[in-house]
Amino acid sequence: MVVRLTIEFRVLGSVQVTVDGSPVPLHGKQRTALLAVLLLHHNRVVSTARLADVLWDARQPRTARSALHVRVSQLRRALAEANAGDERLVHRPPGYLIRVEKGELDLQRFTELADRGRELLAGGDAERAAESLGEALALFSGTPFEDVAAPALEEQRTRLLQRRLAVLTDRIEADLRLGRHTAVIEELGTLVGDHPLDEGLRGRLMLALHRSGRRGDALASYRELRQAMADRLGLEPGEELKRLHKQILTADSALSLAEPATAQAVAPAQLPADHPHFTGRVESLRRLDALLPGRAASPAPVVISAIAGLPGVGKTALAVHWARRVNASFPDGQLYLNLRGFDPSAPAVTPTDALRVLLDGLGVPPQRVPFGLEAQAGLYRSMLTHKRMLVLLDNAHDAEQVRPLLPASPGSLALVTSRNRLTGLVATDGAHVLSLDVLTPPEAREMLIGRIGHARVTAEPQSADEIIERCAGLPLALSVAGARAAADPDLPLADLAAELRASELDALAVGDTASDVRVVFSSSYRILGAGAQRLIRLLGLHPGPDITVHAAASLAGVTLADAEDSLTELSRAAFLTETVPGRFGMHDLIRAYAIETAGRHEDELARQAAVERLTDHYLHTACVAAHLLIPHSDPFAPGEPSSGVLPETFADVKEATAWFTREQAVLLGAFRTAVTAGLDRQVAEFAWSLARFFDLRSRYHDMAATQREALAAAERLGDQARQARAHRLIGLAASREARYDEAREHLVQALAMNRDLGDHVAQGHTSMTLGQLHARTGSYTDALGYAEAAYAAFQAGGQRYGQANALNSIGWYHAQLGHYDETLTHCGRAVELARELGDNRSMAAAWDSLGYAHLRLANQREAADCYRQAADLFAEIGDAYFEADTLLHLADALRAQQEIGAAVTAAERALELLEALGHAEVTRAREMLQTLSPPSGNRSPEG
Repeated sequence: MVVRLTIEFRVLGSVQVTVDGSPVPLHGKQRTALLAVLLLHHNRVVSTARLADVLWDARQPRTARSALHVRVSQLRRALAEANAGDERLVHRPPGYLIRVEKGELDLQRFTELADRGRELLAGGDAERAAESLGEALALFSGTPFEDVAAPALEEQRTRLLQRRLAVLTDRIEADLRLGRHTAVIEELGTLVGDHPLDEGLRGRLMLALHRSGRRGDALASYRELRQAMADRLGLEPGEELKRLHKQILTADSALSLAEPATAQAVAPAQLPADHPHFTGRVESLRRLDALLPGRAASPAPVVISAIAGLPGVGKTALAVHWARRVNASFPDGQLYLNLRGFDPSAPAVTPTDALRVLLDGLGVPPQRVPFGLEAQAGLYRSMLTHKRMLVLLDNAHDAEQVRPLLPASPGSLALVTSRNRLTGLVATDGAHVLSLDVLTPPEAREMLIGRIGHARVTAEPQSADEIIERCAGLPLALSVAGARAAADPDLPLADLAAELRASELDALAVGDTASDVRVVFSSSYRILGAGAQRLIRLLGLHPGPDITVHAAASLAGVTLADAEDSLTELSRAAFLTETVPGRFGMHDLIRAYAIETAGRHEDELARQAAVERLTDHYLHTACVAAHLLIPHSDPFAPGEPSSGVLPETFADVKEATAWFTREQAVLLGAFRTAVTAGLDRQVAEFAWSLARFFDLRSRYHDMAATQREALAAAERLGDQARQARAHRLIGLAASREARYDEAREHLVQALAMNRDLGDHVAQGHTSMTLGQLHARTGSYTDALGYAEAAYAAFQAGGQRYGQANALNSIGWYHAQLGHYDETLTHCGRAVELARELGDNRSMAAAWDSLGYAHLRLANQREAADCYRQAADLFAEIGDAYFEADTLLHLADALRAQQEIGAAVTAAERALELLEALGHAEVTRAREMLQTLSPPSGNRSPEG
């Protein structure tokens, strides 16, 4: 029987080898250094030139090669004599490698534990994350290879210490999430003392102090950092830390939760709230449980459909209830999307729009989302690979709408609800169909009991049975009828049954069921207050899918308090559902009832006035938000809002972006409503305000569609300025989607109209877009001409922000033509002008262009300085993608200077940012790291 010895190699402290716990004598500093460099590149060849650099640095003797062979032989003999293995250290041209098995090297175990801990932390498992990260840190017994004095290894030692600090920060983050605030204060205090300008550590210390009841100390720590940054860097703390400081200052209750001090990637959790009175469906739930990944034979999608297309039967309620019940089976998150396949007032969501929403939920940056449906679907499936995620697709119209949205990885599951059976998915995608019928009488009784209590139902059993019969087992109807009874505890059930029986309204047959849903709705509608009645009628004019309190107040022309009261009353009556706090949605059957009721009780003038208020609410709010996104662009002219409109306001660009993101489906619906209502002036300005967000999110299909409507509206108004603007933005969208002929046609027309109007600033913007179009097709000489024309136009119009951007474009196009000195001149001017204007984004772009030119002029040090300036500015404005992109440029410049350690640091930071974004260019960053740290034999030939 062969007894396997336990071999351990250590570099995270003194360099050591142990065999069954006994140390192997290495006898000499050079052998120790030799072992260290081989272990740092374990299982990879290290060239003899690299090994000689480590052992002798710049003082290599002429006999270095033979001396190295001697040291290798001595080390090999020491390992063999200690039974560490005869074939551990082997010769492989152009050098040597040391073989290390899994788990034998402390550095190897540290990396695995640290990566595992970070994954657990990102997934929300702070307990196991803290354990794994703590194990990783325990492997350090001191400074890495502290008994090796080799300048050639200093960069690697620094990198390991930086990685240790990052792991320590993650472990502290896990402790904070677990409520161990007091326990980490001393440790954080020491770290902040060692790294006084590290905002991440400072934020965690402030949070720990605050949660430990030391609010004054937390605020003092912020003041200390702010003073240090002002003295040393002339800068203010970042927005995240400022926000945390404000929260501590105002004793924000949100800080009592175990939230991180800095943003962390989290799994999406988009499921709507569970129905509070869900009941029954035991067999359906059992069948769904059997289809969970790991239990089913294949991860095929599941379709919850209604028998005979019956709406209101509880498909969504069942899907949400089950999804919430099994969410632990999908630790990577749950996505939800209402496809609006049968909405009476809005078109169904297209697969392209659906994919963009899902990719956004997965954290994919807008600039990464491709334009074509197939490419979007491919990216979406790639994002779900190796993940265990639930995708709930609600209210699907047909198989074609759903198919591109199905995950392909075996650990994920698509749950689809539809009035149709989606037999196409069954035939081609192997979908399982769960057909849902109305509730059985016992289930319906249980639901009614859950709503109004057992005592009332047993006190009037015959009346309860009649209510159940009148609702025909339809959960939606039972929910509304139950809410009607619950709202009036003194109402006898006999009276409610009589109301349903005596209704003279026409029956609304749904599918092949004789259920009079309108009777149930009407019975509850009649007892609503006048304000709630009016609001539910007007909500039929709102495009959905949901509405906020501000928007409801504007729609009805009432105060916020009155709107909130009416929304609360409608929620209690089950006409609305509060999908998330402050947002209210309605079932499409209730929407149809609201539209019908509005037609009977609101005259045409009242309906038109409501639509104008609705349009003005979203138009004026969008203008406020868009101005925050790009404050230096052309102004808006939305006009005065209608009486009663209450636009929303935002504190900063982050709030504005979040509003656009939440409301994008509503905004498109409101825009279509304005088009239908013939509100041409509002349509033109509405499209202009939306264009800012669409450009930010690369939603160029939506930009083109809204601008075509804006163009038609401007033509009806005879407004040439708005026509020119619409032509320019249609051209911009077409250019971004590579429809170059169409883009050129619209942009040339826009430029001609701007010249006729004498609008120099508009000429500048249009010329800039034409320059970008020509650059995209490789015509840099033409692009340069347009950029120069844009600069002249902005000068004539006095638009200095435009001048800064145009100068950068001129310099960039010169660089593409090889005129690097011209680039330095123009982009240098762009930097100065942008700095004067306080336009950090333009300044960052110009610094990046300067770095590009310097690098190609072999001015590596100047290039690196420029790229650092750009990266710092992008970090300051929170643009993580362009910060990462610039850091990769910086790594190129540093590599050209042979500053490999600094280049690796920049590339590692870029990789970290791109991984957090889920960006495809993580591959580029990883490849750069590989080229910076290849097996040394590929980099330096043996000499």
